[in-house]
Amino acid sequence: MKLMKFILTAGATAVIGFCLFSSRLLAETLTYHEAEGDWRTTHTLVITPAAPGYNVELQSLRAGVLIRQTFRTAGDLSTLVWTFSDPERQMELNARLQGADIVLSGSWRGNRVVKKFTAAGAPWNQLFQMGLRPFVLAGRKNYQFRSIGTQGPGEMKMGKFTVTRSGEEKIWLAGKEITSVHLRISLSGLLSVFWHGDYWYRKSDGRFLRYRGKNRSGGPIAVSELVRDSDDAAH
Repeated sequence: MKLMKFILTAGATAVIGFCLFSSRLLAETLTYHEAEGDWRTTHTLVITPAAPGYNVELQSLRAGVLIRQTFRTAGDLSTLVWTFSDPERQMELNARLQGADIVLSGSWRGNRVVKKFTAAGAPWNQLFQMGLRPFVLAGRKNYQFRSIGTQGPGEMKMGKFTVTRSGEEKIWLAGKEITSVHLRISLSGLLSVFWHGDYWYRKSDGRFLRYRGKNRSGGPIAVSELVRDSDDAAH
């Protein structure tokens, strides 16, 4: 999905990902399907309430290759701890908030990695598809956050992103018309010319529904959509 780009993961790792949950005290599983040219990826999130926020497990499967990520969030859904495992690309990463720093460690292309980024400034939001829920529900116009890149020019760097609310839209998903909030997310400042993506969230609860954008420079448009939602019956 987008997953997450410069991201991320957010690429997918743009892109990957994700979701938004209910307040019940049970684990919730959400499934997204992503199409990017001839590639097909299934993203599965398991979200469990865990004080002060949530524990999230994300698995992204494409052509037999499995990427695993875990997240621990604060109450405001900013990231406290993140792990990333992609054996095919020799990436085993762990990042955590430690005092005034965000400390990234692990292995990357066979080399040991230890990096520090300041915790001051825009919030660290590694799985922003989930972490933007408070922004969606608050109705604000603009927002900024930071995320560690796992591919492309931003790989192993802390990138800054800008979120702009484009307004409400009716979209069709799994045969249902849903009132959504459309957000445009881009790299901040002059870097905005290099990447942006469009994201749709359910207005009623801020759940991530759909992503459309490029996961890699020169690549095809990727579209990721929620296909399995245990709360569907309630909406």
